[in-house]
Amino acid sequence: MTRVLGLDIGGSQSRAQLCIDGEVVAESQAASASVVAAGAARAEAALAQLLAQLPLDQAQLLDALCVGSAADKVPATRQFLTSTLAPLTRSGTVLIVSDAMLVLPAAGLPAGIAVICGTGSIAVGSHQGGSVQSGGWGYLLGDEGSGYWIVRAAVRALLDRRDRGVPSGPLGQRLFASTGAADIATLQELFYEQPRPRDWAAHAPLVLDSADEAVTGITAEAATALAGLAASAAERLAAPVALPVVLAGGLFNHGGLEAAARTAIARALPGSEVRKLAAPPVTGAVRLAQQAAEKQQAAEQDAPTVMTNPPRATM
Repeated sequence: MTRVLGLDIGGSQSRAQLCIDGEVVAESQAASASVVAAGAARAEAALAQLLAQLPLDQAQLLDALCVGSAADKVPATRQFLTSTLAPLTRSGTVLIVSDAMLVLPAAGLPAGIAVICGTGSIAVGSHQGGSVQSGGWGYLLGDEGSGYWIVRAAVRALLDRRDRGVPSGPLGQRLFASTGAADIATLQELFYEQPRPRDWAAHAPLVLDSADEAVTGITAEAATALAGLAASAAERLAAPVALPVVLAGGLFNHGGLEAAARTAIARALPGSEVRKLAAPPVTGAVRLAQQAAEKQQAAEQDAPTVMTNPPRATM
């Protein structure tokens, strides 16, 4: 019998699945347990809530546990997750990876490119045991094509219209209504006074849904940027052409952006199959945990038997 646990800890929420002998027996959901995104106290409370919903038993420790976490390279993140989760496992080992690295195993792919677009953006790739990352630098340095980037592009378009004496148009009407800004000057002030990327990215769907003439260009630029991340990841992998590409992240639920991204990726990576992730990313954490458990069991079976009282040699 194998007991494994997979966790997906993103910037806004966390999910978990407990799997026994390949079957999901329990799931849970809570707020973000990311130390970076939520702060230490909130992260601790969220992780406790996530685990409390699962039938975990100290008498039956987990064979393996995998966490896909935002900011997985931050020492505070790794220390927090390891200290909290290691006691739940037989080996005391917790596999911690980037939450972006859950997409390919969630899609059932051992190799490929994953492009994630939500508040931010990133592409990751895997091939023959190697992995690479492209983008994912945060809103100040990157996140091209992301929800935040799309709204910023819309605000820039409105500022340009103001400077040219052109009406704000449908795009301005939508953003003013959704943000409570009276005009473009107020919207500009809000953008600097309240810079939280997640808050601004929330307006991306309404920007993409606008009939404003600027939206076509914004959508095309976002799609091109996302395809560029995919192409960069593929180049760094030095893998064979036509690796599959998986689209994941909340913003790909917008049909217009998804279609534009598919077209742009087809141009950047000819021959690659582009699919949208159908399963929740947390299933990728479960599959990685299952693989770790199988490796551990194989190693235990291959280990030589140690005799505590070996017989004495006779002459």
